[in-house]
Amino acid sequence: MNHNAEEANLLSAFNDKPLIIDFWFIRCAPCLEAMLRLDSLQKVYHNQFNILLATSEKEEDVKAFFQRNKKFRDFNHPIVYSAHSNSNLKKLFPHTGEPHEVWIGKEGIVKAITSSYEITPENIQKFLLNENLNIPEKKDILDEKYAMGGQPLLMTDEERNAGKRKLYYSWIGAADPQVPSLVTGQLNIQTNEQKIICQNTPITGLYQIAYRTYRSKTQIENEEVIKVTNQSKDSLNFTPDSRTQKNLFCYEIFMRDTTDAKIRTRMQKELDDFFNLKSEIKQGNIPYYILSRLKKDTLQIFKPEVKTAGYIQDEGDTIYIRNVAILSVVRNKLYNKLQHSIINETGYNGKIDLAIPKTANIETIRHALNNYGLDINLEMRPGNIVILKDAH
Repeated sequence: MNHNAEEANLLSAFNDKPLIIDFWFIRCAPCLEAMLRLDSLQKVYHNQFNILLATSEKEEDVKAFFQRNKKFRDFNHPIVYSAHSNSNLKKLFPHTGEPHEVWIGKEGIVKAITSSYEITPENIQKFLLNENLNIPEKKDILDEKYAMGGQPLLMTDEERNAGKRKLYYSWIGAADPQVPSLVTGQLNIQTNEQKIICQNTPITGLYQIAYRTYRSKTQIENEEVIKVTNQSKDSLNFTPDSRTQKNLFCYEIFMRDTTDAKIRTRMQKELDDFFNLKSEIKQGNIPYYILSRLKKDTLQIFKPEVKTAGYIQDEGDTIYIRNVAILSVVRNKLYNKLQHSIINETGYNGKIDLAIPKTANIETIRHALNNYGLDINLEMRPGNIVILKDAH
């Protein structure tokens, strides 16, 4: 349209001056605003550059639009109305979002591909003087599956941009039988990103992680275990079933430019909101099993006999622990049989060899530990108690 021939060579017909190709469509308000701005700037600069309007609209629709819209009735810029995805022009300058501006210098070299925001008097002047524009390139996702929206934004960013755009997200899901039960925290010092992942975790376990603090930054073997007390009316919702995976959940939270305290505070609020609870933390006395030495000079049991990779082997009524860090043994409550958490007061942080009876009977366990110069006793110690109540 508005040209002396139905077809034309791009450079010979329009590139006697610097050229801006403007891709647009009728129902795009930013497109129409960009067209008016280009028209105005062309007049300000006394037609020192050409404008080629490119659209995928039908010719009759384009003509009807210009006829009924007063602002565009006097437009006489050439219009290519076949700039659909299969056209030569769209193949030359592929994109999915419009307006889309292509800046071509008089010598036929593409100087920039931008959004309409870059159509400014300053950039037009540099363009006419053949100066370096130094403006951001508009890069569209060309895969329509993602470009047209409706896809999960988190996955789109991960797959298309290696997750560089994400600032914060959280996710709660039902238990997943295909993954193990675990909790992990990840910190990227270079990017100051923090992530907490909980897999197949009961509600009380999620709150323990959300309120987790440490007694000592230098003695992580004394990691403080937080007791969660449920005062909710519907207490059955807190009872996990490992066989059916009822009342077990998966949770993940990610934050950039954050602190450990901030991400855990956010986790507390999200758990409260999702489970319709009100949580608070208070000081109180908590029962702990205290692991200690029988004698101060008892050291031989802390020297593993086998200098191989550590392992844990379950044989009948006994669990054999070989060359495993004592911290791991303590955290796993001597392998998940004891009711209460354990505090390590042996003064030793290395690896150990032990054979432990597979039982929850503390006297039986104590007798076995005595053979290694160890003792274990139930004591009350001050600690943190998270109290869960119904929100309403």
